[in-house]
Amino acid sequence: MIRTRRASFGAVAAIAVLAAVGAGGPGPAARLAADRLVVEQARLADAALADLEAGIGVALEAARRGAARIVSGDEPPGPQWRAAADHLAASEPRAAGARAARRALDAARRARDPGVADSGEAVPPGELASIGAQLDETAVAGNAFAEMRWRAAEVTDALQRALAALDAGDLSRAEGAVEEAREAFADIEAWEVDLVTLPVWLQTADAMIGAMETIVAATAAGDAQGAARSADAFADLAEAGATADRALRIAISEGGSAVAAPALDRLAAALTAIREARAETAESLGAGDR
Repeated sequence: MIRTRRASFGAVAAIAVLAAVGAGGPGPAARLAADRLVVEQARLADAALADLEAGIGVALEAARRGAARIVSGDEPPGPQWRAAADHLAASEPRAAGARAARRALDAARRARDPGVADSGEAVPPGELASIGAQLDETAVAGNAFAEMRWRAAEVTDALQRALAALDAGDLSRAEGAVEEAREAFADIEAWEVDLVTLPVWLQTADAMIGAMETIVAATAAGDAQGAARSADAFADLAEAGATADRALRIAISEGGSAVAAPALDRLAAALTAIREARAETAESLGAGDR
């Protein structure tokens, strides 16, 4: 609020300078006053833009952390994106202050040079709120990607536990582990996404679970030969598991990037616009040397 008031005062001062120049002509004293006003308003505008840049920079870093959590880590990405949205909401007053400061600078520049064009707005009204809403939507989609990655890991873990239980002669525990693998697989299979390499993992994982189910059933029936054949089939499928896992990582990485990119790109574009505005404002800081 203080910065906004100072910016408003700058606009009033610009009007006074304009009146002085108009009344007495562009004399040395009036010109010096005009230059000083431009420099003062440029300093205020740069400070306001720097403050806004810092706030959006924090939001961008949080959003990037969220994007990284899609493909790695044990924490959901959503909280990071929601934190980024909160940082943007907190930056709304900064954006308003920056716009006011830029308008005051434009007024001071026009007072000195009536034909000069307006600077424009680095971050238009409503832009941060719009990006924040997009980040909230991204949080939901990103959480789904991370959840499916964890469910895929549960499939592998459950199959390993089933094997260990069979080796230990614990048929009941083996059956339970296979059921867990099938449940986790069903969640991923029902996931409504269009990822090119996901079917590779689905096909291999389904076959591995099926082979393990056959091993358990044959063991329960006392069919040693059938269990041995199924174990061989499972071992062959396990060799293809590494390729399937790579396919899954590719699917999640590409899909997660597609989910995160729009909001990240808009945040980066906002930062670029602010930095360009600061560079333009810096030109006015040399007004006193003219």
